[in-house]
Amino acid sequence: MRQNIKLSLYKLAVLQLLALLNNVIEKLTANAAVFTALPITLAAMNTLSEKFTKAINAATEGGVAQRKERDKLVLEVRSMLRIQADYVRSVCNGDAALLALSGFTLSKMPEPINAVGIPQNVKAGATDESGNILVRWGKAEGGRLFRLEQASGDPALGEVTWSTVVTTGRQRAVLTKMEPFKAYFFRVIAVGITHEGMPSDIVMGRAA
Repeated sequence: MRQNIKLSLYKLAVLQLLALLNNVIEKLTANAAVFTALPITLAAMNTLSEKFTKAINAATEGGVAQRKERDKLVLEVRSMLRIQADYVRSVCNGDAALLALSGFTLSKMPEPINAVGIPQNVKAGATDESGNILVRWGKAEGGRLFRLEQASGDPALGEVTWSTVVTTGRQRAVLTKMEPFKAYFFRVIAVGITHEGMPSDIVMGRAA
């Protein structure tokens, strides 16, 4: 999966912005062999860092004029970092290892959900129509689909065979043409992107 740089420069406080600028300068300097054609030279970045540092210090004890100068440099630093970040992206082409050499913060990669939960609150019961059984269940973490299975007999009386009745993205299924008043046994399994979870509790349902 391709990686990217996370900027969100407007969210950074002044000192955080300065820290980012200095970190980028340090990393780009150390990895000059990788980033050989910077649109803004390292010398220019160092000069801006020095000016920005002085402006921050002056604004701490100074007045309106000093704060305006600091804020003007904030905009310059943001602009410089955006330009350099665009160049770094073009050189690295989504390679996380190369992007990490730039000093910029990398975007957080979404972690795939591998664990698939067990459907809870499984219930089976008759509907208003004769011969129908409605089976319902709750959500399961990581589940994209649900497989409703029916037992060949009563699991409490011995070994049974489970067969798939339906696979669905919903949390319910209506089974038709069931023998009225006969006991049927069901369980539900959540299916994720790469694998499936453990079966739910077994429930019994009868059609009217």
